[in-house]
Amino acid sequence: MITRVFAAIALTALSWTGTASAADVLQLRDGDRISGRIVGETSRSIRIETPYGRLVIPRRAIERIQRQGKAEEVVNPPPPDAPPTARPTRGVRLVLVVLGKTFWQAWDPHEPPADPTLRFEVRVDEEPVVFYLDATPDPDEIPKALVNAFSFAVADVVVKAAPGVEVSPPEVRAGRIVLKLDLPAARAGDRKVRLAYQANTGTATEPAWRDLTEASITVALSATTPSFVQLKQDPGRMEFSGFPRRRMKRVETFNLDPIVE
Repeated sequence: MITRVFAAIALTALSWTGTASAADVLQLRDGDRISGRIVGETSRSIRIETPYGRLVIPRRAIERIQRQGKAEEVVNPPPPDAPPTARPTRGVRLVLVVLGKTFWQAWDPHEPPADPTLRFEVRVDEEPVVFYLDATPDPDEIPKALVNAFSFAVADVVVKAAPGVEVSPPEVRAGRIVLKLDLPAARAGDRKVRLAYQANTGTATEPAWRDLTEASITVALSATTPSFVQLKQDPGRMEFSGFPRRRMKRVETFNLDPIVE
């Protein structure tokens, strides 16, 4: 039986299933599959390169290995009397891959906002499905300024999902964030996905969210394979400047460029 650690690895791997260009496939003991290219292995683990990163999978979590052009290798066969493992039903999986520069806001410390929280909102057909909230200031970013540089790190962000939506913890690496959303099966089909960074013009207890920058794209959400959207971010001409008091300028030039993969 797979331990909690291996189950977490298997959950992470779900987003790589259904990759059309994959050459090798790892069939996990819990029914999940990881598609990619095997780049190394030891007696204890296998390293597999996927479109969005390299995973290290313990051998004891793997049932079978299918290598390109070779016969299937059985690593851990199920017991003879074990019933077939049912793959969990997850509805529609949407994977957002955020690349590029970090979104940020700054304020004059003499005129701080009631709440410096920033929010990243994901909507499907104009209905909010998940919010990522960063309320943690970053005091070392700009001297003599109150700054919040949006972080998806688990320690910094609070995630709030709509009913029926399951959200995996963000996977954060330098220059790349992977956000995985499992939506109800009824969401399958061509859907408008809207992404926005927002600021709170109200208070922490009575928030009033305002879009600072946003972008939309139509995505064919599938009930059988994950749907990937790459979101490229560029700050444009946004800056914090002025005299005698500085303020944010040209925030609208921060560019969000979503691309369906």
